[in-house]
Formats: sequence, C-alpha cells, structure tokens
Amino acid sequence: MGDLSMGASSNDRAGDSASRQLAVSALGESARESIPVSEYIKGNFVPLSHFSNGWELHSAVALTPAEERGILREPAQAVPQSIVERLGKLRLLAVPFVACTNSGDAVCFSKPKGETHSAVWVESNERIDLILPCRELDAHDTGFEFLASVAELLRSRLSSQESERYGQLLEAELRSGVRGEIDQEAFAAKRQVFGSRFRRRFGREHLDHYRDVSFASTAAEYMHGLWHDVQVQTGGDHLPVPELRRRMILLSEMFPPNEGYQVFSEELKKED
Repeated sequence: MGDLSMGASSNDRAGDSASRQLAVSALGESARESIPVSEYIKGNFVPLSHFSNGWELHSAVALTPAEERGILREPAQAVPQSIVERLGKLRLLAVPFVACTNSGDAVCFSKPKGETHSAVWVESNERIDLILPCRELDAHDTGFEFLASVAELLRSRLSSQESERYGQLLEAELRSGVRGEIDQEAFAAKRQVFGSRFRRRFGREHLDHYRDVSFASTAAEYMHGLWHDVQVQTGGDHLPVPELRRRMILLSEMFPPNEGYQVFSEELKKED
C-alpha cells in the first residue's frame, strides 16, 4: 500500500452475527471478535457502494436505511466539493467499535473493555481509509465524528496561505481579548496561549498548535452547520456569535458550500 500514516479520535463514551459475518467474509478469515485496523483495511470489501461525491462506503454494521442516511450519506453530501477534491480518494468503513489496545487499534464486533476510538483513519498513497464506529455513539454524534475526521484530514492538507489566513483571524481575536472557543479542545489550546489565567503569552509554538486545533474544530462545525441547522451556544467558554460568524464566512470563502446548502441557520442569520 505504500507509506502509511494513521490518525484517531479517542473516546471514553459509550454487532450482530450478520455484521460480523460480512466483515469476516471480506477478509476471507475465520470469525474473530477483533481484527487489527492495519489488517482490516486490507480486506476485499463487498458490497461496496458510493456516496454522491464519489467516496466509497462499506458497512460491517447492519444499519437501517434511516441510520445509513443519517449517519453516513447526509453528512457526506454536506462536505463541500472542494474539500472532497482536496482529500482525494476516501473509503469509509463503518464498523461496530474500534478499541485502543496496547498492541494497536482494532476493529471489534462487540463492545470492548477499556478505551475506544470514535474514529480512526489510515492514509496511504492509494487512498484514505476512514474507519467509523457506528455503535459507540448515537446516530447524530457518529455523523459528527465523521465530519470531524474529515476536518482533521483537511487541516493537514491546508496550504501555507490558507493556514496563515486562518491564523490571522485568530490573532485578531486574541488581540481583541476574545476568550471563548468553538469547543473544549480548542479552548484548552487557547488557554496555553494565554496562560492559566489568560495572561498573554504569545509563543509561536503555542500559536501554531492553537491554530491547528481551532481550525479542525471550526471546520467540523462549519460542515456540521451545512449538514443541518445547529443551535448556537453563547456565554461562558463559547465563542461569541460575531466571531463565530466571521469564522464561518472565512470557511465558506475558502471552501464554498455545495449547491443547495447554506452557511448560516435561520437562528444565526438573526443574530447581530
């Protein structure tokens, strides 16, 4: 497969025999409760269907039509075509669970003990294999983890000009004293820039890390908002609405929505 790189989204939160049989037959092996991710992606996956954007899909989980649409197809359709093209060939492998073990990540067909991942991916010269557990979280949160994985894959493919443009927006927010962020992970990275009590401590290393984390989180929320209307949370550690609007506008300029999709919900359009 050429050079490989792996990524994952860990998760501490919380298959049937038909699903297990389908996955094992794809690998041509005897039934097992778990298969290492590095081995699982080498299987010949049949049947293999396609999203409307050209990405491939195989499910080792018995999903209802409504689940497949809500977890997989609708989020995939919301990904802007420019992002699809940036990532290139991608194969989405829906599985029951992915465990994080001492010997490496493994696809599991029953609920594993210990730490699990909400998504994991393997990149090669041929394609990206994105393994998405569909029995770990509820349907909506699984769909969001799909988009969050796409956002993280996009972040590593930004041009220097794109990274600089987003970084300039963040630095303007920092100079204005904006304390909130898009999610808790980005907020934690922001605190490293300011210090434990939001004392200014602008170091290049901290700024670059904050930019990367913030971009991935913001891009995920951008695609989330394209997928369906999202309730805007304000106050406390949340990003103020004016800054949220500026970020969404910037992302829409960098990666325009597909035809028929809008950036802002009706609620956000009414916010000043």
